[in-house]
Amino acid sequence: MSQRSAPYAVAGRETILETEDARVTLFTLAPGQSIPPHLHSIVSDTTFCLSGAAVLTLRDPQERLRLEPGDRATVAPGRPHSVANAGDVPVRLLLIQGPGTYDFLPV
Repeated sequence: MSQRSAPYAVAGRETILETEDARVTLFTLAPGQSIPPHLHSIVSDTTFCLSGAAVLTLRDPQERLRLEPGDRATVAPGRPHSVANAGDVPVRLLLIQGPGTYDFLPV
């Protein structure tokens, strides 16, 4: 199932670029907000932390990565993951997804 709009709410979401093979989005997560566990069947996610702090939780195998300004992490297609604000101020993340058709598959 492909979804162009993800089924969750965050403080801010600005599409920088969207083509059939790539998406670039600027996300703002308020304290306590998260992007729920999901995976993508084809695209990889590369997340850059611009401000604040986030925790990227990965499954298969289980892993937790703390992202602070200047840090980045890449999630391979098919690997379940979630992202949460890890602090008490908003976190800003630049997310690059591709190559391939975007989908959001809750897990």
